[in-house]
Amino acid sequence: MQRLFKITVNGTEYDVAVDELTDVTSQIMPKYTAGAPVSPISHAPATAPAASSPAPARAAGAGDQCAQMGGVVASILVKEGQVVNEGDKIVELEAMKMKVPVIASCSGKVSRILVAVGDGVESGQVLVTIA
Repeated sequence: MQRLFKITVNGTEYDVAVDELTDVTSQIMPKYTAGAPVSPISHAPATAPAASSPAPARAAGAGDQCAQMGGVVASILVKEGQVVNEGDKIVELEAMKMKVPVIASCSGKVSRILVAVGDGVESGQVLVTIA
């Protein structure tokens, strides 16, 4: 059964005809049968080029301040040798146009900064070490 829809894309209206699948198998998704769960379609090429990956994460130790999510380092709010208190903002991460602060979990002196602004980071990756 064909159903007609009117959609607007960037201010332009289009009339679209959509065929409803009933108890037949789709030619586009051969394993799809109407009413069955659908898995997402991957549009990635079979051999995707290797992307530059973030720096490998090392095991976190005492005083290591880690990224709580994957993203990009938007700003570093401390310098090596600077004394920080527990609760101070030390780094700001950005993901999906949202900026999220990384908060110091302990007081002490910043002994190492392991990232730079613009670096991609993974969740759990060590950003700063406080001694």
